[in-house]
Amino acid sequence: MTGRRTGQVLLALGGMIAWAVQFTVIYGATSTLCGRGWADATLLGVGVVQFTILAATIAAFVPAAILLVVSLREERQRRDQPASATDSFLSQASVLINGLSLVAILWNGVPAFILPACA
Repeated sequence: MTGRRTGQVLLALGGMIAWAVQFTVIYGATSTLCGRGWADATLLGVGVVQFTILAATIAAFVPAAILLVVSLREERQRRDQPASATDSFLSQASVLINGLSLVAILWNGVPAFILPACA
């Protein structure tokens, strides 16, 4: 795989990687904090579980959003120039995957503020 192709694949998978890290941190921290009985602790006036989920969500959302913007820019540039079928596929897949990753990141983060921490 050439360096350019590797970059395209990493761009396409970057949002999913950010979501996977967020998912792991959220559920790992929640289960640990709830299992140890530390869920009632607060950090900066917010429950420690909610704070951890908020921090993980922001930390995953920002890079995924940046990758989506880069993917959209690359897709626009690709439309102006002739490209191979593989380049077209990876460009369009990057936009779709990074966009869906943003939805998944929000889908995991928002319930922390709606539901009780250790229900």
